[in-house]
Amino acid sequence: MSNLLFLPSPPLTPSSIHPSHTSSSASALQFQCRFSLLSRPRRHSPTLTPFHRRRDLSLLVFGSDSPSDAKTEEQVKENEDGVDDPSGSVIEDEDYPSGEFDFEPITGWRSFLVKLKMLVAFPWERVRKGSVLTMKLHGQVSDQVKSRFSPGLSLPQICENFLKAAYDPRISGIYLHIDSLNCGWGKVEEIRRHILDFKKSGKFVLAYVPLCQEKEYYLASACEEIYAPPSAYFSLFGLTVQASFLRGILENIGIEPQVERIGKYKSAGDQLARRTMSEENCEMLTTLLDNIYTNWLDKVSSAKGKTREDIENFINEGVYQVDKLKEEGLIKYKL
Repeated sequence: MSNLLFLPSPPLTPSSIHPSHTSSSASALQFQCRFSLLSRPRRHSPTLTPFHRRRDLSLLVFGSDSPSDAKTEEQVKENEDGVDDPSGSVIEDEDYPSGEFDFEPITGWRSFLVKLKMLVAFPWERVRKGSVLTMKLHGQVSDQVKSRFSPGLSLPQICENFLKAAYDPRISGIYLHIDSLNCGWGKVEEIRRHILDFKKSGKFVLAYVPLCQEKEYYLASACEEIYAPPSAYFSLFGLTVQASFLRGILENIGIEPQVERIGKYKSAGDQLARRTMSEENCEMLTTLLDNIYTNWLDKVSSAKGKTREDIENFINEGVYQVDKLKEEGLIKYKL
């Protein structure tokens, strides 16, 4: 039994198409353009020349005992403290960007341009010197930039407001109204980092917390002062995680889920295939919670000037009255 191999044929040139062909032969020409039999000789374009790239392999990969190994090892030892760039200079670890925010005050001609722009600004764009920027953090914090008419602030807008307020000479500080948040710890950590970066400008930042849990207090602890009303509700009970399993419900309606499991810690299909949490999934979630809770204790204790054991003991006591929080120094004032 013979097999036919279809290969792409070279495109037809205008000389190969005769004007005497009618429209009925157009489909044949299109088919001939797409496929050609193996028996047709292949045409090689003279412009496509084979290109052989030479690769220089290090002898260390094969473990040879040539004299060049000693030289290579000496070069590796010499470059342990830095990396050589193509120009031959050594790049030290200190030369790489650290990602930290370095506040540089606006001086000189840049300050003159800022004052000039403030002078010629439109009336609705003018802001009095010494103003306080107010931001309310509540509910979901979206990753996407919201429009001007959308309620709430997105994460890029919040971060941009902190950066602009740090360099704006008309802004003297920021007032944060922190209400119940419904976002992940990654976004909370990003907002807290921008609060600390804003404080490098020398301006104040205050927090008002009418409802405070772990995420809200984690943000407020980065501020200089924390205010709370007498009716404030504090619930610092620690961190919990919940998981739902649908295997029993699916069996009641006659559905048997079939989940392929790759590893012990791949728990994406446990919601459909199990009735309870597996030991591996419980171990993984416990490790994540311990990591987040340890970071929470370290950052809060460092911000409030207390030891980690004092903060943990206070949380374990379960006393969350506003007066008690003020006595322990966890909040500054009670309004």
